[in-house]
Amino acid sequence: MTALSEVVVNENDLVEGLLQGKAVSRIVTKDTEKIDTYNHFCSLFKFNDVIDYEIPADSNDKYSYKNAENWCMPDEYKQLNIIDHLLSKTKNEEQYQRVVAELQEFESRDMFPMLKFLVYMVNELKSNNIMWGVGRGSSVSSYILYLIGVHKVDSIKYNLDYKEFLR
Repeated sequence: MTALSEVVVNENDLVEGLLQGKAVSRIVTKDTEKIDTYNHFCSLFKFNDVIDYEIPADSNDKYSYKNAENWCMPDEYKQLNIIDHLLSKTKNEEQYQRVVAELQEFESRDMFPMLKFLVYMVNELKSNNIMWGVGRGSSVSSYILYLIGVHKVDSIKYNLDYKEFLR
């Protein structure tokens, strides 16, 4: 039996895990009402299946995009020089300048760890022949996300302003 532990879950994730027969002993969650009810009934009926949980602090959430060292991705992606990686994908001056401008915006928001994770995620999707959507919402205005492969809309070709995504 596999166990869910040290994973941030919501109540739906928890129920799904329990229905799949996974042992749940300790979780990290922000949803506690149903867990508290479950634990209450376990104690009433003297079951030993109480679920221990931790509530991550919003100000220091170890799973946030700013703390990529806690994310499950290979070190090669954590160490990736995202600037060089993206600039190497440009083919002309217009693309180069667009990537530089977007990188400045991503860097000002401390979002390089997220970009590294997206490179990893897209590579994993491709290597496992998993299909994903063409693009959705304001994310398609980012040329960087297009270069990474998150979506398939060339925002330069369609003259989309990346600031729509990064407002």
